[in-house]
Amino acid sequence: RHSINIVSKVLVTGGAGSMGRLVTEKLISKGFIVKIFDLPSANYDGFDPKKTEIIKGDLNNESDLLSGISDVDSVVHLAAILPPLANENEELAKKVNVDGTKKIVEVIQEHNPSIHFIFSSSVSIYGKNTDNKTITEISNPNPDDNYALTKFQSEEIVTSSTLNFTVLRISGVSIPIFQEPPAEWPFMSNQNIEFIHRDDVVDSICNSVGNKKSYKQILNISGGKTWQMSGEKYVKDYFEILEVGMENANYQKEEGHFSWYDSDKSNKILNYQNKNYELYLSEIIQDLEKLMGE
Repeated sequence: RHSINIVSKVLVTGGAGSMGRLVTEKLISKGFIVKIFDLPSANYDGFDPKKTEIIKGDLNNESDLLSGISDVDSVVHLAAILPPLANENEELAKKVNVDGTKKIVEVIQEHNPSIHFIFSSSVSIYGKNTDNKTITEISNPNPDDNYALTKFQSEEIVTSSTLNFTVLRISGVSIPIFQEPPAEWPFMSNQNIEFIHRDDVVDSICNSVGNKKSYKQILNISGGKTWQMSGEKYVKDYFEILEVGMENANYQKEEGHFSWYDSDKSNKILNYQNKNYELYLSEIIQDLEKLMGE
């Protein structure tokens, strides 16, 4: 008998969201068929019906989940209520982030236990880093707002399950398009920060899928050495591109959930740090020139 190469299927929860769409596109380009699981109210425009299957459902509904997980090898669990809403509506955040994660883990354990479960977490679970130390995967979690708490509680559900899991603690994401500076930057000027290029986040998630070296791992996902800087440097570089003076910079009065991260282990396993900080700046400049019609 010749073995037939069966195309692997991946379920992406929150697959119609902005990160979910990028992950879906990337997985399709790598030869996967993607099942997109999202709310009935989500926008599903533009998905290729030959390469995707859409499941409109609710994370807390078992029969919706069953149709999602029935024939897949991997689940990328992105669906979550994010800040600021996660901190404003604690009940909703718990229902989606914690209860939803618990439900999907239970359904997988019961009905398709060989699935590789990739969970999108956040470095916010470490809390405020008041001593500017580099954070490793064994640094103690200290979630100090509701969003961080829901991610921490979800991690505990995932890591205490019997599944092959991969937990990705993702740093602040820099999107390579021009955006108006915020009224207040979410960190202090002298705080260590290390963001990550949006495309590298997508790569880290997609390179986890079916990657046996990532099984049972909790990994920090961050930009790497070129992205390690002070809050002030990040703002200064951005303002220089916009030709805005630093007197317009407003920072948070206390530490944000940012730091430098040890991501050597995660990059070795997932090989995702492909877009350094200089490249990011050049993309911002390109985008701005396009907007100005230059």
